[in-house]
Amino acid sequence: MTYIQIERLKKDKREATHYQNRLLKKGKDVKAYKFQRKIDFINQHLEEWDTIGQLIEEKGLQYSSDVV
Repeated sequence: MTYIQIERLKKDKREATHYQNRLLKKGKDVKAYKFQRKIDFINQHLEEWDTIGQLIEEKGLQYSSDVV
């Protein structure tokens, strides 16, 4: 996954969190819950890539998005 894709995921997370807060203010709890699930999925994906990046740095390997 490239740097740009990871940054896009982070942006999507911020947008989803903002929209979720708007839904909660309007009282649409069910939709807000669904967005929380989406946010959790994005977080999980970002954490996995963080872990992969740390392992690569520990091993002293060169990161290439084509390999992973």
